[in-house]
Amino acid sequence: MPPEAHEQRGPRSANGQGLSRREVEVLRLVAAGETNQAIGRRLGISAHTVERHVANIYRKIEARGRADATAYAIRHGLA
Repeated sequence: MPPEAHEQRGPRSANGQGLSRREVEVLRLVAAGETNQAIGRRLGISAHTVERHVANIYRKIEARGRADATAYAIRHGLA
């Protein structure tokens, strides 16, 4: 998607994709190889909430799975 298309979506956060602070935390842990259950325990949230964060992350960064999300995190200095 061209950069202009992203700018039409409105204000973006510092990470460039509109990820919330919590989503960045979750993405870092996904990239570290943690399971949803382990991420939930570490952050004090349910595995279901982690699943929702992961789904939102995938949508925002256009990832198709954990490998895509990890590659994104590495490319953007989040992992």
